[in-house]
Amino acid sequence: MRSCPGRRPRMVRLDPETHRLHSLTSLPLRRFARPLLLLGGALLYVAVCVAFFAASGRLEMAPMLYAVLGLWSVGLGGLLLADYPKTEFDAGRLTFVKCLWANVGVVTSALFVPQQLRLLFLVLPLLGIVHAALHLSRGQVASLTMVTWLVYLLVHLLLYPGPGPFASGELLLTLGFTAMLWLMFVMAGQVTALRDAYGRRTQRLNAALAKLSDLAMRDDLTGLYNRRYIMEVLNRQKALADRGHVGFTVCYCDLDHFKRVNDQLGHQQGDRVLQAFAGAAEDVVRSVDYVSRFGGEEFLLVLVDADALAAERVAKRLAQRARELQVPGSPPDFQLTVSIGIAEFHAGETVETVIQRADWALYAAKSAGRDRIVQG
Repeated sequence: MRSCPGRRPRMVRLDPETHRLHSLTSLPLRRFARPLLLLGGALLYVAVCVAFFAASGRLEMAPMLYAVLGLWSVGLGGLLLADYPKTEFDAGRLTFVKCLWANVGVVTSALFVPQQLRLLFLVLPLLGIVHAALHLSRGQVASLTMVTWLVYLLVHLLLYPGPGPFASGELLLTLGFTAMLWLMFVMAGQVTALRDAYGRRTQRLNAALAKLSDLAMRDDLTGLYNRRYIMEVLNRQKALADRGHVGFTVCYCDLDHFKRVNDQLGHQQGDRVLQAFAGAAEDVVRSVDYVSRFGGEEFLLVLVDADALAAERVAKRLAQRARELQVPGSPPDFQLTVSIGIAEFHAGETVETVIQRADWALYAAKSAGRDRIVQG
């Protein structure tokens, strides 16, 4: 009997106290890194804005500017820290509110600086729109763009009554900002379309990878786990049992006189018999157990947290189900029987050893006349 031992993962031992201290210190810092970095950038913007405003000499508007910047900074800080410990952006409402609040604050405060320097500040909300395209839907980006433009016009009219944004000196700046907003929205639409296409391709790729992974561990004919994968399962269960967790028991099954089925009924009918037995085997085990086609007409059941007595009860149910199988295309007097060898895992033995004991028990069942269940 051939064996295909699984490859055990390399184990790295860590000092528990060091690992605990690392978890307590580094994780919160990493989770706070993004919001703290963004908040630091916002505070730097506030400092630059105040410096340019002070150079303009319009000190009568200072209380209003300080109130705007203070309210904006507090609100932005609260929004950035609102989703702790989450560190990734999503397309939810909170992300939209963050982008909207950031753009409204920048546009409003930019109107306090001298006209010659204002365009430098108005570049930031343009970048905010492109950034929003990476995380929000096209409709949300359109809403963000429109609100940013309306806030610019409304605040301009409130701060500078009269011609406001349509004065001779301001009209060119207003038209320029409007044109740049529109350009950024068009670019953001392209980014959103590319992101959505990438997302769809990623979903298809993940589905294909999942299918390939399933094919790599499944038997083509029966849909059961194949030999390679069940050996990996056995090695994992052995590792758990060796650490004092749940044990397991193996049932080695072999269909009796299966060569006669192929010779008398044909290989196609033999495949139907294998598929029918595979379905019966899956029906008699629990969801935590494993059923595999080990080769040809041989099947292996791995019963988790089950001793030999519990495995024998499962084997009896499976043997009874095999006798009762009605396989389409088979003659009326057709009856399938199975011989089963049982081996409960013992601490310290290898996977190959427990399979060999089950194989010996299976041989004893065959020698005793078939349609038998023997414990090894």
